[in-house]
Amino acid sequence: MIKRFFTLLLGALILLCGCTEVDEISEESVSEETTVTEEPAYPVTAGGLTFNSTPETVGSLSPAVTEMLFELGFGDRLVCRSEYCKYPEAALNITSAGSSANPDIDGIISLSPALLITQSPIANKDITRLNRSGTAVLSLPAPRSDEELLENYRTLSLIFSGNTEGEALADSVTADFRAALDEAKGSCESLVFIMNITEDGFSAATGDSFAGEYASHFGRNIAADNKSMTLTAEELIKADPQVILLAHPLGSEDIDPEISSQLSAFADSHVFVIDASLTERPTARLAKITRTISETVRADTGGADYAEIPEAPSEQSETVEDSADVNE
Repeated sequence: MIKRFFTLLLGALILLCGCTEVDEISEESVSEETTVTEEPAYPVTAGGLTFNSTPETVGSLSPAVTEMLFELGFGDRLVCRSEYCKYPEAALNITSAGSSANPDIDGIISLSPALLITQSPIANKDITRLNRSGTAVLSLPAPRSDEELLENYRTLSLIFSGNTEGEALADSVTADFRAALDEAKGSCESLVFIMNITEDGFSAATGDSFAGEYASHFGRNIAADNKSMTLTAEELIKADPQVILLAHPLGSEDIDPEISSQLSAFADSHVFVIDASLTERPTARLAKITRTISETVRADTGGADYAEIPEAPSEQSETVEDSADVNE
C-alpha cells in the first residue's frame, strides 16, 4: 500500500515538473514571437544618397526647401541659403550663397554644410567640387502636384529625423494643408487660373503643372487637358468658367473689355487676383490661402470687378522680382 502511495506521488511530481517546464517554454516562445524588431532610424536613402545619420548642417538653394526646413523644425541647421530665400523672416539672417543658377561655390565650401539641397540643377563641375570638400548634394524635384509636394516633405523628414520618426513628422506638418485641400473641394463648378496674358492669348495653369493641379481642387479646371498652356479668347469665352483666378500682378483691367463682357465670371464678380508665387514655390503655407480662396469663391462678392486675395503684403511683393527663376 505504502509502495503504491509513493509510486503515485512520484508520478504526480513528474507530471507537475513536466507541466512547469512546458509552461516556461511556452511563455518564452510567446515572448519571442511577439517581439517586434524596430526599424533603425538610419540609414536613410533619398535622391540617390545614403544617410547614416542626420545632417547637422545644411545649405539650401531653394526658397521652398528653406521654408520647409523651418516648418519641419530644422531651420537652425541652415548655414547658407539662396539669395531668393525671404520666408520665414529668420531666413534673412542666414548667409546668402547665390542661387542655383549662380551658386557661390567657394562660399558654400567655406561654410562646410554636410548637405546642400537644390530644386534646380547645378553644374556637374560644381557638384564634384562640393563632393570633394565633403558636402553631399541633393536635388529635390520641383513638385507638379500636391502629392509630389507631400513626398518632398516626407523625404526631408526622413533625412533629418530618420525612419522611426520621419513619416509622422511630415504628416504632422502637412496635416492642415491636406485638410484645407479637402475643404476646398466643390468650391465652384469650373474655373481657370490665368498666369499671364500675351498676344497669342491667355497662359493658363494646365493639369500637368502644380498650379493647374492645385486649381482643380476648387472645381473643374477648364485648362486641365490643354497641352499648349495657351487659351485663345474664343476658347475662354466658349468654356465660360464660373471663376477666374488671375496671377498677381495681373488685374481685371488687363483683360480686353470685349472679352470680359462675354464672361460670366466678370458679370458675377467671380474674378480673383492671387499671389502666384505660392504655387510656383509651394509649401504647406498654402493652407491659409487655400481656405481664403475657397471661402471667397463660395461667397457673394457683391459687385466688385475683382477681389485681391494676397497671402500677406510683405510676401506678395517678391512675386514680380523673383518670377524669372521660381525654384532658385
